[in-house]
Amino acid sequence: MTFGMGCFWGPESRFGYHPGVIRTRVGYAGGKEGQPTSKNTLDYTEALHIQYDSNQLSLDQILTQFFEQHNTTRAPRSIKYRSVLFYQSEEQKDKMLQKVEHIKQHHGRCYTDVEPLDTFYEAEIRHQKYYLQRWKPVYETWQQLEGKEFLVDSTLAARLNGFSKDCGSLQELMLEFSDSGYHTLWSVIEEVSKETKNQARESCDIVCKSK
Repeated sequence: MTFGMGCFWGPESRFGYHPGVIRTRVGYAGGKEGQPTSKNTLDYTEALHIQYDSNQLSLDQILTQFFEQHNTTRAPRSIKYRSVLFYQSEEQKDKMLQKVEHIKQHHGRCYTDVEPLDTFYEAEIRHQKYYLQRWKPVYETWQQLEGKEFLVDSTLAARLNGFSKDCGSLQELMLEFSDSGYHTLWSVIEEVSKETKNQARESCDIVCKSK
């Protein structure tokens, strides 16, 4: 399923942690002018594509999360960051339109477009799992385990990208990925989290002492 809801970094982290989501990738969809890039998105919209297990996650659940996670009653500031649902079947189209109509009935307006998905252009690698890539110690440890070439397709990378933005817990990750080969990764996450808490505590102490 493919959709746009503003800058694609945030949605990829939040949906990537959702149980049932297998893999995520960000890119551009909905345009007609040529092939977009991050430097020139033309008339395309930043979009997230997710692959999910329909036995664990339904289209209705995804659509509910979509509408809960951003304000669809406010007009978009640009085509690049608009709210849009792309359908690939009549079933998807019908359910999407029903959700939009529901928002309109309750809020008076809804600026979410519903369009067929023609082409999805995958964004450059630096935009994939953006927050995980910035979480250097954890990202580097993950690379050693699975390899950078699997960044887009890795379920674990999707979960870690969400966890880096405070989605879920380490315990949940350890339960889902219970293989003993991941023990080093969990240790690095625990150490990094401890350092972050200590830095926050030290910062608070400095502020308090300065009062």
